Amino acid sequence: MLNRTLFIYLFAHLAPAAIGLFAVALYTHLMSPADYGQYVIGTSIAGIVASMFFSWIRLSVSRYQATSAKIDLRGAAIVAYCAAAAVLAAMAPVAIVITRPGANLPIIVTAVFIALTLGAFEIGQELRRARLEPRRFMVVAVLRSALGVVFGYAAIKLGGGGLGLLIAVAASYFCSSLFKTGVGGGAPMRLVQREHIGQFVRYGLPLSIGGLLFALYSTGDRLIVAYLLGQEAAGQYGLSADLSRQFIVILAASCASATVPVVFRTLANEGAARARAQLSDSAELMLAIIAPVAIWLVVASDVFASVMLGPQFRAGASLIMPLLVAARMMGAFNQFYLQTSFQLAEKPLPQVLAESLILVVSVVLLVPLAYAFGVLGAAIATVLTEATGLLIGWRLSKRAFAMPFDGARIARVFAASAALAAAVWGAKLLVGNSGLSALIVVFLAGALAYGAMAYALNIARVRTLLTGRLLPLVPGLWRRAVFRG
Repeated sequence: MLNRTLFIYLFAHLAPAAIGLFAVALYTHLMSPADYGQYVIGTSIAGIVASMFFSWIRLSVSRYQATSAKIDLRGAAIVAYCAAAAVLAAMAPVAIVITRPGANLPIIVTAVFIALTLGAFEIGQELRRARLEPRRFMVVAVLRSALGVVFGYAAIKLGGGGLGLLIAVAASYFCSSLFKTGVGGGAPMRLVQREHIGQFVRYGLPLSIGGLLFALYSTGDRLIVAYLLGQEAAGQYGLSADLSRQFIVILAASCASATVPVVFRTLANEGAARARAQLSDSAELMLAIIAPVAIWLVVASDVFASVMLGPQFRAGASLIMPLLVAARMMGAFNQFYLQTSFQLAEKPLPQVLAESLILVVSVVLLVPLAYAFGVLGAAIATVLTEATGLLIGWRLSKRAFAMPFDGARIARVFAASAALAAAVWGAKLLVGNSGLSALIVVFLAGALAYGAMAYALNIARVRTLLTGRLLPLVPGLWRRAVFRG
């Protein structure tokens, strides 16, 4: 059941990631770095606003809806969303007046609209995930991504530039949120219970502070780059940050989508020991998915950029994308594995502390390094910040719900990833570091090397699973000779 669910969630994240990758490649051929920088600034503001006003609802749904199929938090989520949206609508004019005349008013207004639609979209998706409805989750995720690239292409071709692309993104979230997929399998919505709203406030609001701090860190670096280095530099930096997210964060999120709700339910029904056993499997699985992708991008970023990106973006991506990919791998493991500890223990304050410390470290490192070394300095600061955040998350999680680590299993993942790196490096020496044929060769070399090592080392029990599926298909004597002998 878990493997089937994981496959659905992987597709639900990989299909939008593939569409998003196509969209980024398309945009870099149609837009200048300055126009793309406008898009980066708007989406960064939207992410911060959405985290401030709506993440507490999403996190509460994630924690409590997953504990039992008998609970129905849809009504409570709608009430909470409407209340948060009303507060945002009341505060937005004040914020606009305060930030003028230096702020770009159209970008701010569009960013607020994106935040509203993004909040509704993510809450709906969290309800589907927590109610163990992966197919509906997948349909809406793919629909949103497809609408985004269609609307975005139309907006750019009509001359909208970065602002037009922002409006297109908002429209894609809005239309996807309205799409009827039957959250809850079409069951009638139950009446809102006061105790559910109380749970949202007690549990979610403190966590929303941590979510806001995380958003300030994860998107604030782009805003700092824009402020210090200009809109064009923000476009170059934001592109590599977007690509890192498409590859690493989305893969980690897909693994967490499949495993975390099951862990919540197991903890409630079977106890902590069984939940920790599932978490150990989850840690190995997550690293087995994101580590090889990250290592491949670190080694082959120049080959990737030569084919996928527009000429104005290639040099910048080749320079800083390896650093940002390494940073996002550490950050994704911290966010989607270590920080699950705070939700399992229902202790939001340690997460607030963790995100506060990470934000402080980010600002302290990012401002001087970006000012002194440009976008390269900003990328180096991000790597150092994520490494520090990983240590902070590990230390604090030990005081909440101790997360298991199997050193031998994790070492096998990185041994296979090292084999991948060697294979890709060797392939680049043979075929060069640019062009479509080089990209295909280095991709196949890495995939074959990692696949062979994963099978040999039985990473995430892949050999056990494959052998179990293949054995019934192999005639008796030959089967015994090959698989047992």
